[in-house]
Amino acid sequence: MTSQPHPGDAALGPTPDGYRYFRRSIPLAHSFDPGDPALDRAFERARAMLRAWGPQLGAGMRIEIEAQDLSAPLPAPAVGLEARLISRVAGVIPLRAPLRVITAEFDSADHAGYAYETLPGHPERGREAFYVTRAEGLVEFTVMAFSQPAAWYSRLGGPVTRIFQNRYTNKYLLAMAVHPR
Repeated sequence: MTSQPHPGDAALGPTPDGYRYFRRSIPLAHSFDPGDPALDRAFERARAMLRAWGPQLGAGMRIEIEAQDLSAPLPAPAVGLEARLISRVAGVIPLRAPLRVITAEFDSADHAGYAYETLPGHPERGREAFYVTRAEGLVEFTVMAFSQPAAWYSRLGGPVTRIFQNRYTNKYLLAMAVHPR
């Protein structure tokens, strides 16, 4: 393995004091032959899913973008794009989480992904990154973030808030693992 930093960590930047950091990955394809065309297919499918907000949509979220024509396709993550993730707490209560994309990389031969920072109104304060990487016969999807509670209910929720974060992280990983093969 190389000692280069993960592109997602570079996109997030350093973790500020007082923030909780996590990083979780799932393999999307593996081969003992680094020239196996299945690796290329898995990487390209995962790249396309990231351009289409696959982790979030696959986790059951909706994405709202200001002034977007609802009949037009959802735009790919791009630096400066502001959006709101809409999820439902307990399947009923809508939770809106505003964000701004701070990094979007889709042209590299060995990685693709984006990172966003939370905006006021998001229950957490921090950044989150979603990257697919290809190296040494392995295609892998990684979610990483640093955060701290921002809203009163996320501060009050304590361990329950972390359970929700872990649940959505698992959904992001599963959404990407099920489709790229």
